[in-house]
Amino acid sequence: MQKSCLGLIPGAVLSAALGVHSYAASGDAYTWPGYRSDLDYDTKSNLGDIQPPTKFNNNCSGVTGKKAGKWWAFYWGKDRDNRITDVTIDSILKKYDTDFEYLYNEMGWAPDAQAQEGQYSAVYYYGSGTCAGGAKDDTTGGWQTWVAGYTAVAASFYPLYSFNTSCPYHDRVAQMDAMIHEGIHSMTNGYPGAKDAHWFQEAGNTWIQQDMFSHRDGVYSGMGFLNAATVIAPFMPIECYSGWLIDGTFGGPGGGADDGGVTGKNQRYLLGGSQYSNIFPTFIGTWIGTGAVRWIYGNAYGKTKYLLETYGLDKGLGDAGVRRLITEFRARLAMLDMKKWSGEIKNLLNQHFGSDTYWEQDMWDNNRKSYTWTMTPYQTVTESNGYLVPNQETTPGWSGSNVVPLKVQNGAKEVTVSFNPNGANSNNKNMNFLLCYRATDGTPVYSEPITGEGSATLRLDKTPSSTNGAQMVFAVIVNTDYQYTGNTGIRKLHYDYKLKLETGVSGAGAANIKYYNDFKLDYEWPEIGEVPVASSSSVASSSSVAPASSSSVVASNSEKIVLDGATTYSISVTLPIDDNYATVAAKFDVNEIAQKLGLTAATLSRATFFAQESDGNVVTNSTATAPGHWFGKDGKVVEWGESAYVFSEADLSKGTLAVGHYPNRVKDGEKYSFTQGLSHNGKSVLFKVNVTITNEKGSGEATTALMCGLEGLSTHVDLALRRGQIEVRYTLPQRDNVKISLFTGFGALVAQEVVGLQNAGAHTFAFDMRGLPMATYIVKVTTGSYREAKSINIFR
Repeated sequence: MQKSCLGLIPGAVLSAALGVHSYAASGDAYTWPGYRSDLDYDTKSNLGDIQPPTKFNNNCSGVTGKKAGKWWAFYWGKDRDNRITDVTIDSILKKYDTDFEYLYNEMGWAPDAQAQEGQYSAVYYYGSGTCAGGAKDDTTGGWQTWVAGYTAVAASFYPLYSFNTSCPYHDRVAQMDAMIHEGIHSMTNGYPGAKDAHWFQEAGNTWIQQDMFSHRDGVYSGMGFLNAATVIAPFMPIECYSGWLIDGTFGGPGGGADDGGVTGKNQRYLLGGSQYSNIFPTFIGTWIGTGAVRWIYGNAYGKTKYLLETYGLDKGLGDAGVRRLITEFRARLAMLDMKKWSGEIKNLLNQHFGSDTYWEQDMWDNNRKSYTWTMTPYQTVTESNGYLVPNQETTPGWSGSNVVPLKVQNGAKEVTVSFNPNGANSNNKNMNFLLCYRATDGTPVYSEPITGEGSATLRLDKTPSSTNGAQMVFAVIVNTDYQYTGNTGIRKLHYDYKLKLETGVSGAGAANIKYYNDFKLDYEWPEIGEVPVASSSSVASSSSVAPASSSSVVASNSEKIVLDGATTYSISVTLPIDDNYATVAAKFDVNEIAQKLGLTAATLSRATFFAQESDGNVVTNSTATAPGHWFGKDGKVVEWGESAYVFSEADLSKGTLAVGHYPNRVKDGEKYSFTQGLSHNGKSVLFKVNVTITNEKGSGEATTALMCGLEGLSTHVDLALRRGQIEVRYTLPQRDNVKISLFTGFGALVAQEVVGLQNAGAHTFAFDMRGLPMATYIVKVTTGSYREAKSINIFR
């Protein structure tokens, strides 16, 4: 019979064209056609230009304190733990404002509903006595909830304390990122759609955070381990909550809702967390565009509250378009064809290949493995009456697939395999089939997909990769059903088929072999231009002018930053040690900088602000308050967190660069260097900034380092003078990090020691005062739970 092809998809508005059959020469490699370019839910056109909020929400009872950053506010009650210090709260707000401003300004997302109405997005200290709830001893956990009429983040002591630089928790970085995860839930709840697609509330959330990291920091690793569920078991549906259940059916997209079958006790190890897997949105963002994911948040509601059925609307991709979308996703996943994410998907497979999944509840209750399946992305087939027949247990669910490895005959230049839908659930409309392989040069090669019964042929114009001496091609079988609403019984179905090897193939390969490990993953993949444009800004005061090295760099936002002939300004900054992100402002001449870029002071914001790392790499994405960057010890751009030491944030309108440091991390005399700049129309200026950390006195009669955080009388610290030394006696109510500082009576920092982590109880520390003048001195002890200072007079 004649094969039915999937056709070009020029746009859903041409719905008739979506069903057109096209015909290619037999065996030609297939190029996946593009999708419509306007598949996005544009924030500004739908929600308007949203300005930073200016008001608190005053409708939550029990709030005794509140503090705001630019977009977010933190609220607490009477039972606030003393380890959630003011500096800790500042760190929480800085992390939230940094990450979410990037999502708003660079990635095109909108703030949550509360911020849209002019009130700060909210984080409540759960268990501190506010209306957000929780008892004082509720110290673990954090989630997105509803407080005082709006979505908000409720966080207990454990994740909040993770923002304290003295926190000893081994998972504190993960806890901080988990807090952002809950904030993203609040953000996406401000959109009209995807509120009932429970699996996507998690998968979409983790993808947004992952997408932010990859665009801002160039990080294409560290995917959540539950992403492995999708790649190791491709027979599971795309929209699946709790995965492949122990009765052989699949969880519905709404979990237990809509006859979803999920009880919380019938899931399997690893596969039961499939709702947290973001592999499908990763595919959408990588091959179609990040806006195509956001489109779901604007449109998945009402009669089509789930993803695929929403994409299937005429205003989306239409029925034929979404069926091809499913097929392309399954084919690219079989070939690990996910651009920069391909290597991470390979890592996920290697972490779980060959291990067992099992009924989790039985393991928890009885320490017993039952309902086991040895995990592999490949399907086991047996020969029967001239056909290859799949293992019935793992045939595809709705929108699922099987991947069958096939051995190429020696000398074959072309392969052909016949496909037959089989059984009561499979038919000539809902089953697609294709052949594919990874060539030795890394290129993925696909045959033209067919729908229903027929034969697929693929010429081997490029040499297929080999495993154990045999060249391999792969048969990909895809079910393309996607409508769940009003069709909930679909989750109980499996879709059968059989294959017949026609030419060029000697037999099936075993399913327990890592064929993908022999794939070369790099090739010149096509780009879709989805990378956002970074915000513009500038920095620093002029000094000497020198030409930069001749170079031209393609920055991370794909804009060409030309450094050839750039004017360089050298800036020296003396930065006093501070406990609370205090900055020193370096001024620059806005008119002078604008003139060198061919702009005016009024149009300087058109320039692109960037950082240049020591290896020449240019970073245009902000990692501090935009426009600005955090830098590590080596001058590399980093995120706020464990690797961050100093930051630089520009204000174009004021002509200033605010330079500061991470609290309790730098020491007197340390030096840091970094480079930032501005570029416009092939012209650039560079600002080489050299920062010296100092103990010198700041403005006024006391440094901010001395005064920061001091409240009330000292109750944990005592001082004594013994044999020319100041003996500092202090107690710790719990295991904590300790820093001890010595100041003159006028507030100038004399010495400082980061003692490190110490157990609860009494401790002593001594400053050697020999050689120092007789005077009044002040000792300050800084821990995660208190900051206290005492004075002592030294005289003859």
